[in-house]
Amino acid sequence: MLVLIVGEGSIGRRHIDSLKSIDPLIKIDLLRERRYSSQYSSTSDVTISGSIGEALDKGPELMVISTPNALHLKYILAAVDAGIPFYVEKPVVSSLADMDMVETRLSQHEFPINMVGCNLRQLPALLCLHQIVRSGKLGNIVRADFEAGQWLPDWRPTQDYRSSYSSKKELGGGVLFDLIHEVDAALWFFGEFNTVNALSGHVSRLDIESDDCACLLLGRNNGPYATIRVDYVSRVPVRRYTITGDEATATLDFRAHALTISSEHGVYPVDLDPDAFDISRTYKQAMYEMVSAIRDRRQTQQPIQEGFKALKVVLTALNQS
Repeated sequence: MLVLIVGEGSIGRRHIDSLKSIDPLIKIDLLRERRYSSQYSSTSDVTISGSIGEALDKGPELMVISTPNALHLKYILAAVDAGIPFYVEKPVVSSLADMDMVETRLSQHEFPINMVGCNLRQLPALLCLHQIVRSGKLGNIVRADFEAGQWLPDWRPTQDYRSSYSSKKELGGGVLFDLIHEVDAALWFFGEFNTVNALSGHVSRLDIESDDCACLLLGRNNGPYATIRVDYVSRVPVRRYTITGDEATATLDFRAHALTISSEHGVYPVDLDPDAFDISRTYKQAMYEMVSAIRDRRQTQQPIQEGFKALKVVLTALNQS
């Protein structure tokens, strides 16, 4: 299998490593529209294409799109037009106009196998929480809270945070785009919501152009109500989901590696393997799902429509800011 990698940053290289671990015979082609050599490409078993046309002429069986968010559109459309399966990092795109363009183009072609990279859905601890909620063990769910935050300069220690795409609006940066996982989780657990109320903005001393804090309230008739709180500011990283029902409450603390259920009878931990909290493994699992879908000629469990649902919530929230 020949895989075209578009976007050779840290996430792109992570995908390459995942693909090679799945099948060492997979061949990698890197798209570099400003053709250049690097230590990575000279020491890795890869080829380089200087244009999307040149890359497509090689006949890739999969395109992995891991450029900054605002640059996704061009390559998604190229993959759709060529009928090539594609894996695109979240969020799918970063504007309503881009989303409409992708939806229109998809309606004009046979729908290719594709997947959106909301890899947290592959995390065993989160899958367990999802199963608990769906089982009815918590009773009637009335509210849920999805919280995540981390000091932006700590995200990529080897890079000046001010030069990262996260800090730049024109590249699709901003905390709601970066932490769209929390929006995706809310929709995955409970389906779509009727209303979105939001506050989002740049309220810290971080030297960035994008939003660094956002609070969303999602609602619908008869509930549940969901809050989503995300930031680039928390000096101690946090990612914690709390689901409250009229029988019990479940709390998943990613950082503490703990899933607990509390009720009138007390607080009880859910016994999980330590690997259940290993987010690094989810990247390989997501890529395995993509490669398996291609080989089995079936659609993935997270096609682009799933990514659009979360994106619509984010764009609605940003329009209120």
